[in-house]
This record gives sequence, structure tokens and C-alpha cells, in this order.
Amino acid sequence: MSSRQLKKLHKQQELLRLQNLAADEDGASEEEEVTPPKPKTSGFAGFAALGGDQDDDDDHDDDDVDDKQQEAEPEPQPEASAASPTPAKKNKKSKKKKMKKAKKAAAGAAEDADHVQEKDAELDDIDKALKELSMKPLSENTAEQSRYSSYDTRVARLLSISFDHLKVINELRAMFGQETLDSVRNQDEAQARDERRRNRRGGPHQIQMDMETFLKGRPGEKIPEVVLRRNPFVQGKEHWPKAAAGGLKMEAVTDERVEPTEYTFTHDEGYGRMEMQFFSLVDMLDPMRIVHFVQQNPYHVSGLILTSYVAQHDHNAALAGDLCERALFTFGRVTLSSFRKKLERGLARLDFRRPENRQFWLAGYHYIKSLMQKGTYDTALEWTKLFLSLSPKDEYALMNFTHVLAIHAYEAKWLIAICDSSYFNSDEYDLPMKEYHRQTCVLAKLQLGNKEGALKDLVKGMETLPWLYSALCSAVNIDTPRPVWGVQPRDDNDALYTELYIHMAKDLWKRDGTEILKEAGEGANKVDPHSLPAAKDIPLSIGRFIYLDSTPDLMGLVPPGMLHASPNFDYDPLPPPREENIFSNQWQSQPWRRDGSRMEHFRRADMDA
Repeated sequence: MSSRQLKKLHKQQELLRLQNLAADEDGASEEEEVTPPKPKTSGFAGFAALGGDQDDDDDHDDDDVDDKQQEAEPEPQPEASAASPTPAKKNKKSKKKKMKKAKKAAAGAAEDADHVQEKDAELDDIDKALKELSMKPLSENTAEQSRYSSYDTRVARLLSISFDHLKVINELRAMFGQETLDSVRNQDEAQARDERRRNRRGGPHQIQMDMETFLKGRPGEKIPEVVLRRNPFVQGKEHWPKAAAGGLKMEAVTDERVEPTEYTFTHDEGYGRMEMQFFSLVDMLDPMRIVHFVQQNPYHVSGLILTSYVAQHDHNAALAGDLCERALFTFGRVTLSSFRKKLERGLARLDFRRPENRQFWLAGYHYIKSLMQKGTYDTALEWTKLFLSLSPKDEYALMNFTHVLAIHAYEAKWLIAICDSSYFNSDEYDLPMKEYHRQTCVLAKLQLGNKEGALKDLVKGMETLPWLYSALCSAVNIDTPRPVWGVQPRDDNDALYTELYIHMAKDLWKRDGTEILKEAGEGANKVDPHSLPAAKDIPLSIGRFIYLDSTPDLMGLVPPGMLHASPNFDYDPLPPPREENIFSNQWQSQPWRRDGSRMEHFRRADMDA
């Protein structure tokens, strides 16, 4: 029995004693009555409080339960008031009434005691049920669970994210102020009104609607404000069409009580029918059919991504970024509360082998590139952290963005910490370019004012990757130091990794690192390149990154068999081999039964359109 229930019984016993004393007093008032105790709430009231909306109210559940329990506490009863003189007959009647009331109170106290015992039994049952739940065996899918059984808590902490930092509007507000953003928004709205007015004056046969207007929602039909703002990934926009997610869902794959926890996006049958229609339209090699498909199905993710390609070729970068945002908004609408909580702590996982999950990576890749073009580096860095935490093996090679973004966003301490962690220093994650990315720590230490540490790292880097610094000095237009002069990449792997690193980081080194490059050249020793460890073979992740980057000089260094593999679609670039995929339904394997080279024809048709 709990201490609260014992206190209640003590109060009831004290009340009964006072009532018996009052019955013996002749001067007791006839109007005096015993106040019955407030009824105690059910022992399951706390569980009922947990049944609300988990999206926003999870943090308040405990407070609600405590409030209900406090309300259920009986208030202390006032002592019997002083007796007042009354006639003798009235005193006798009062005594009889008091005796009856005292008996009723005693009976009530006994009933309350029984009631408390019943509640104790109920609470015992609850405790037993909770104990049984805690002893419930783990998921039988041990193969899936074992993939995430071990993880480094420090790496999880470094890859944890804040949902506020994922929304670019917050960074823009910090950069320009709310008044500037409101002014730009008002100008856009005025421009849109003028465009609609000109179209109306031109008559129904002279309306020329651009693609951006065509893909907007109908006037007067808007997504509710709460849905726009509560999305965890991006803040929705008022001009987006009002429609459902179209059959996209999310579910947990492994036991949610075991961390890290794997989740996956899923498609229902309705979404599957849309996918089959989408595949058929891609085969027609007409980009505008995809645009019309998206107008009819405004939250079909693959359609949005392909339409963003059409917008890019139409030199409309704003629309291309907007469509990628809409795709991420669609994913955010279906996320589970538990997924969001674990994602914040770096403990949620997605399996890249599932085609529906790869769509999330692809939308994120294009969105990160659009953020970098805007100069919103803090938000872009947060997105790369998100995808690295979802799959630390980095199947999209986003670390090529991350090390550069950390310098742009003045997150030098974070970059040094991640390079010093087990994420870089163990073989578990198999990052092929980790030694190259580690060289950016030189710039990070310079940013922190630690020139001595930066110089030490740079000398070590020149002795570890001499061919990289030979090419880097040429790229930033300084004389190549003698220790690395004339050193060439040993093989095609070294050549590709060197060119990719310089492609991403050259501007940073030219801005911040030219002087220290000259200084380090005087202290470094010349080494035999062939005595150094061999580079890892170029993995599919690097090929995928370069394919999406579309820089001709880099694409020429990728093994030809990798880029010309089939299938290869812009809505799923360079997917894993068919046997490595995890298909949730039959239509997901459809691209492997078709000619994957058709996607290249689609892109050419798009460019000609």
C-alpha cells in the first residue's frame, strides 16, 4: 500500500473519531454535516493520460498524471465548530441524527478501505503487466538487429542533430532578419498577383503558364498552417498543393527498445500503382509527361525529383530546390515520433538497400547542394550529419560535402572531433577517403588559431599523401615544395581521390592555406610514395557522388563499368546490385526488368526539350 493511501486512511479514522465526539456534545449544531471525501481516480488514469498525441504532448504526460493524482487527494476536513445553545428537544433529535451520520460515516470508511485494497490489487496487476512487458523477448529478426548491435556513443553524439537547424528559414532569419524575409515574401506575392492579372487580361486562349505556376496548389486551397510548421525536416510553403502523402508511410524494422533502431519508409498499394504509372511515363522519354504526373500527384517523391531535373535544365534553380524541399516535406509528414526522438540522438537507422529509403537520400543530396548554392552552410552541414547518422557507411559519400561545410559553417571543433573519433580511426565504417578528408583539419585548426597544431598535421599529411599536396599546390597557384615536387598519383584510385578532394576543397585552401603550405614544405621529409599503404578501390558510393555531381573531369576517372551499369536512373542513381536489394513488393524490382540505359535517353530528351 502506498504512503498516500495510508495517509488517506489515517485522515478517515481521525474524521470518525471527531464525529463520535461531536455526537456526545449537546450543543452541536443541527446544520453541521460531514463532508464526504472526494472520489479517488482510477489507478489506470495515468495510463489514459498517455494516449494523446505523441507528436507534441510527450513531454507533458508526466505532469498531467501528477496533476490528476493531486486533484484526487482528499482535502483535510474542518474540525467541529463550537456548540451553540439550542432547545432540549432539538438536542435529542440532533443526537439521534449524529448517531446515524456517524454510523454511515463508519460504514463509508470501511467501504473506502475495501476500495483502497481493490485499487492496490489493480496497481499490483499493473506492476505485473509492466514486468511481463519488460521480460518480453526481443525481436526474432536477430539478423537485422545484429547489424546495429554495437555503436560508439561518442559518434552517435557527434552525429546527433537538431530539427531547428534543419530548417533553412532559421538560418536565413539569423543572417538577414525577419523584416528582410517578410519584404522578399511580399515582393514575391505581388509579382505572382501581377502575373495572374496579366493572364486574366490575355483571355483564356492566350494564357501561357510557366512550370512553376503550373505546379502550385489551387488558389484558396492551402495546407493547414500547423502541418506546414510542424514538419520535422522542412517548413512547408503555402503555395504547395493541398494533398495527402499518397501512400508513403514509415515503420520500425527492429525492436524500438534496442538502440540503434532501424526504421524504413514503406509504400502502400496505392503508391505502388503510382510507381508503375511513373515507370511507364519514364519509358516514354517525354519530360513534360513527368511534369503533368507531378501536377496530378503532387507528393510523389520520384516524380518530384525528376521534375527538379527538368527545372534545372530550364535554368530555374529556385523551382528545382523547391521541388526537393517538397519531397523532403513528404517524408517528414510520415515519420514516427520514436524515429524523430532517436534521430535527434543519432540512434535511428535506415537501410540503404531498400529502394524507398534511397529516395530519401537522393532528395537530401539535391537539397544539400541547393543549400550550398544559397550559402546556408549551417543548415547544409546539419543535413549531412543527419544522413551520416542514418547510415554511417555513407553510401552517398556525403563526407565529401561535410568536411568542407564544417569550415564554411565555422564548426572546426566538430570536424576535429569527428576525425579523432572511431568513425575515422576504426575499420568498421570503411570510409575510402578518410585520410583525404582528415587533411581539412589543418584548415580547422587554423580557424581555431592553433597554427602550431595545423603545421604539425600538414607536415604529416605531406609525408602521408605527397601526391595530393603536389597537385594541391599547383591548384592554388603556388610553387610546389621540394618534398612533394613531381610526385604523381600511384594508380587510378589515388588519381580520382586526389582530384575529388581538390574539386571540393581547393577554394578553401586558396583562401586560408597558401602561406602554411609554403611553410610546411620546408619541414616535411621526402618519402617514397610506393612505400605508403595502398588506397582502397573506388566504391560505388564515390561513383554515385561523382555521377550526381556531373563534373566531366571527375567522371572520366570513374571506372567505366561503374557508370555504365544497368539499371541506372536519375530517380535511383547507381543502385546496389539486384541481389543486394531488399524489395518490399514486386513493383520495386521493375527497374531491373527494364532497360536501365533508357534513363540516359530521358536526360537527353530533357535537355533538348
